[in-house]
Amino acid sequence: MFLVVKAVETVFGDHRSKVKVAVLGFIKELFSSGVENCSAWGLVAYVFREFSRATSRLETGNLSEREAVAETALQTLCLHVLDTLDVSASGMTRLLWPRLLQFVVPAQYTGTLVPLSRCLRELVERQERAEEKEEPNYLCYQERAKLPTPQALLVRLLVLACSPYEGGGHGAVALQLLKTLHRAIHRAVGIPWMAQIPSLLQYLEGKDESSLDYAEWECRLLQFLRTSLEAIKNETWNMKLNGELTQQMAHYPNFSKEKNFLYKAVGGALAASQNISYIEEQLQSYLERVRRLEPSEREGPISVLASSAEGHFDLALKTVHDFAAAGENRRLPRVFTLQKEHQKENGAKTAAAVMLIYSKIALHAPKQQLLARVETDIVENILCQYRTSPQDTELKLALIQSVTEVSCALQGVGTCENFSFASKRVLLELVLDFMKQEPLDCVASPVRYRAILAVEHLSKIKPSLTQKENCHLLQECFRSLFPLPPLEQTKEGEAADDAEHAEALYTRSLEALARLMTSLEEELTLSWLKETFHLLEAWLRSGKEWERERALYACTHLLKTYTERLEDARENSSEQFGSMIGVLGPLSCDSLATSRQRAVDCISCLLSTQGKVMHTREVDLNHFCEELMAADVDSLLRTSSKIAKVACKSFCSEQARGFLKAVLGSMLSFSPTCARAAGEWMLIFLKECGREMLLEVPEILTILYDHLPAAQQGSLKEFLFEAVSVLGCYHPEAVTNSLLQRHLPMDSDTVELWRTLGRGIFAIEMLQLLMGKLESAEDTPARSNCLDEEGSDNLAALEPLMVTCALRELVYSLEPRESVSLLLPRLFPMLLKQISNTLGKELPSSAGRVEDEPVLVASGEGSSPCRLSIKALDTVLCKCISEKCMGILRKQNTWAFLENPQTYHEGMCLLTSVLLQTDVVTVTTIRAVLPWLDSPSANLRIMAASFFAELMKAPMLQKWKLLQPVRRALVDKSLDASSTVRRMAVRGLGNLASGAPEKLRKHKKAILKALMRAIKDVTSSEIVGESLSALAKVVAELGEKDIGVTFKEIALYTKTFFDVDEAVLRSSAFTLYGVLASSAKRKWKSFLGKEITTSTWTRIMLHLQDPDPEVCNACRSTFLLCTPFLGLQKLQTQVALNTEKSAEELQEAVCSHLARDMPELLQSVYDTLQTYFWSSCWGMRTAAIQLAGKRQS
Repeated sequence: MFLVVKAVETVFGDHRSKVKVAVLGFIKELFSSGVENCSAWGLVAYVFREFSRATSRLETGNLSEREAVAETALQTLCLHVLDTLDVSASGMTRLLWPRLLQFVVPAQYTGTLVPLSRCLRELVERQERAEEKEEPNYLCYQERAKLPTPQALLVRLLVLACSPYEGGGHGAVALQLLKTLHRAIHRAVGIPWMAQIPSLLQYLEGKDESSLDYAEWECRLLQFLRTSLEAIKNETWNMKLNGELTQQMAHYPNFSKEKNFLYKAVGGALAASQNISYIEEQLQSYLERVRRLEPSEREGPISVLASSAEGHFDLALKTVHDFAAAGENRRLPRVFTLQKEHQKENGAKTAAAVMLIYSKIALHAPKQQLLARVETDIVENILCQYRTSPQDTELKLALIQSVTEVSCALQGVGTCENFSFASKRVLLELVLDFMKQEPLDCVASPVRYRAILAVEHLSKIKPSLTQKENCHLLQECFRSLFPLPPLEQTKEGEAADDAEHAEALYTRSLEALARLMTSLEEELTLSWLKETFHLLEAWLRSGKEWERERALYACTHLLKTYTERLEDARENSSEQFGSMIGVLGPLSCDSLATSRQRAVDCISCLLSTQGKVMHTREVDLNHFCEELMAADVDSLLRTSSKIAKVACKSFCSEQARGFLKAVLGSMLSFSPTCARAAGEWMLIFLKECGREMLLEVPEILTILYDHLPAAQQGSLKEFLFEAVSVLGCYHPEAVTNSLLQRHLPMDSDTVELWRTLGRGIFAIEMLQLLMGKLESAEDTPARSNCLDEEGSDNLAALEPLMVTCALRELVYSLEPRESVSLLLPRLFPMLLKQISNTLGKELPSSAGRVEDEPVLVASGEGSSPCRLSIKALDTVLCKCISEKCMGILRKQNTWAFLENPQTYHEGMCLLTSVLLQTDVVTVTTIRAVLPWLDSPSANLRIMAASFFAELMKAPMLQKWKLLQPVRRALVDKSLDASSTVRRMAVRGLGNLASGAPEKLRKHKKAILKALMRAIKDVTSSEIVGESLSALAKVVAELGEKDIGVTFKEIALYTKTFFDVDEAVLRSSAFTLYGVLASSAKRKWKSFLGKEITTSTWTRIMLHLQDPDPEVCNACRSTFLLCTPFLGLQKLQTQVALNTEKSAEELQEAVCSHLARDMPELLQSVYDTLQTYFWSSCWGMRTAAIQLAGKRQS
């Protein structure tokens, strides 16, 4: 067999695959039969060597497919040989132990760890059981030199264990082998490892590569190493371990997991050492290495320094402090400018490294020692390094990381009542300043992300921040992150790696921000939820879709976390539910699909929370998510409306205010689609929940009204108007009462609100409510409405005026017109009364507007209360009478007359005369107005008297059997205290001649008495003139027989007004005298002839040239009627011939005839004319002199 083995060894140099396969097959057969009395170690080494060679060739990647297949097969065959290696075969133990150990440490044999570990474990077990009495094979010096040291075995197996799932799970295998080889490592670790290694293996159970916490696993391995070194307690052994760690470190590439682990293991070894000088020397060595390395390569050496602090905290701090101080003292002469710049750059890098060393030392410091020295020896030194070094991005990042790590270290200490981190606010301000300085046009550096992490950890340290301070922190984070441009924009023009890096930073930043929101406060209370959402609200309403998307991401995390933590349903979140839904609901129609989905997620969370509070079943909105993926706006709006209907089922009345304010804010802030969605949500809410919100109506209307001025788009205003209309449908009285609280004069929005209500199906009901209010207000005794009283109140009553304006706008859009006509008999007198009550009044100060508030007067109507009331009447009549009649009213300037207190009665007469042509004046109207004649209000009596004065012309009073009470009332009112009432009463009595002449004859005595009393009224020339006109009508109708002796009195009294100053009186007097002349047939003809012959005829002839044209016309008619009473046929003929001539020509013709035929009469005329030479009227003096001159000619 020995010769066979030697023969096989001769072909070890043949690299043909078939030869290698044959050799490996031979080795397998040989090992299964035993290797007694033959030197077969070279065969074992051949297997490992070929495995290593195949692995190396495969790793190069330069093989053809065929070669790769061959090498893989060879690799598999090598493993198979080792798997089938039977250590119990004859001579195997003596052959393999301890030679197999030389294949444990070299990295090229890592793939054989599983079969190698099995063999070694079985060999050790056989050695321990001493089943074989064979003597161990003698190893020569060269062979012993190839065996690994205990330190090398320990280090290699720990490195393999730090990546437990690589190589098919060799981590557990390495630990098991380590346990088996404990005697080969050190006799002191046997007992501790019997407990520690199974514990480590148990930690790996049930985990895989994705679920294992690698940081925790690494900490466990490092702790295992330290406890092992503490058990060994051998400084020499420890120093050798340190050397082995350093040596193996060189075999791994920078930034590899294995190398980082080895650095930490070095630190752990130093922490376990008690050789202070050696430790200090090593620390200084690593510090110098830190100075020389690039920033990206410093993490490993820094971890050595940090880990050493676990056992030598004071020494580590002192060494770092001395190192930093020595660096500050290094200076170069001024002449070496380039070197100084280089030193400045290196100094900043070194300062950044020193800052990180300090913070990592804090992470590894013993808890009981950290608190006493964290501020003075760590934080102050970190800040010193920052402030004394050139501040670039690297230094900022170092400070941020230091703040984060110091905060984590302090959190790891746990609660300490006596400790308060005094530097907390200083560090927070620095970190926030870094965030503010970051550009908002890109995500180039990790400053923003790491700053948020630092804030998150630092905020948890005492002293706790106030809620206001926490809100400020969040706000700054929002301002730094949300405005960043969308990733699609930042990727343009960037390399793929840069774009990927930016996306990763952006994503991590958002995730960190989401965590920060829910960790700033110790408990996620409703108050904090409210404040945080309030901060997000401005971003949720941003005009930029990417800002809304980011805010929604944060909001989703906030609400989900709150919902998960809400265990006590007694914490009532209903107050905030409405306002949050109002903001989020319209976002279900956002332009971005991701935003729409997140909005629904947020709404789901709110509904879930509301369900817990209200003890209702949870609502699932997931089935709407697919529908929200649609790009069609109408489809999105329909889906959003469905969600709104579901959400509204969870509302309670207390949430109405918050919801409406929020949804209105959304409607005014969003894109057009979101604005429409907000309007739909509002309407659906009111339709679904409005019936139960009677008590909330005033507040809801105030909210809607306050948002009207900001709604510039017509479509948005339509939503608001329709919302009021929906409320009016449920609660017409409450809506009416609330809207009546608006200012006067109405602005355009209030006008449109009432007009919208007028288009509703409930408009008639609301109109009747307004009428009832107006009646009630008018029935309330006014403070003083009498214009004749001095010191009367000059302010209109506000409530009825507001009702009147509202009534006008409601009627303006009310359809059909017949519905207004049906209410007109009640509505018309009501408005007349309001006009009367506001005549001459001003708006009360309470109806005025606050300073700087824009005054938008509806329909350009000014601020006169009476005008507002007249406009209401005008609008009502427009619905009830023809355009022709309305045209007559406006052509006659009726409303202007009616508004003026001086012509008010004339306006009322004009109005009544036109309305008599329509169906407006009914028996109901008359019965409503009749009591006003006895009203204490002079204005109301004037209105009634004017109304009936005109109504006396019509036969309807007699038809409806109302003539007698009206006649009696007018007779009584002829004695009224108000001169205008007396005047209108007189006019009405005169109009009876045309309206009911038979009733005039029946009651002629009382009527003539009243008229004669009026003609003698010295207090008012208007009454006298009215009585003259009335008497003319009455005399013309009755004649001399029915008038009786009053005829003489009338004639005598009428002459007294021929020469008065008032032209109206002169005209009325001449008209009446002409009527008397035409009426004198028998009894009073001689009397009247005598009166005319004496001087009256001359006076009448003189007034043919009266200064007033109307007097001239009246006088000419009377002159023609009176001339026959002279009994002169020729004169009468002469007058008749000159009737069409001018007054002057007629006078000249008469005088010429008198001079020629009747000089005596002409003298009488001249004598009468002389009395006018001294008349106060210049026109009459001139006319008299001219007429007298004609006599001379």
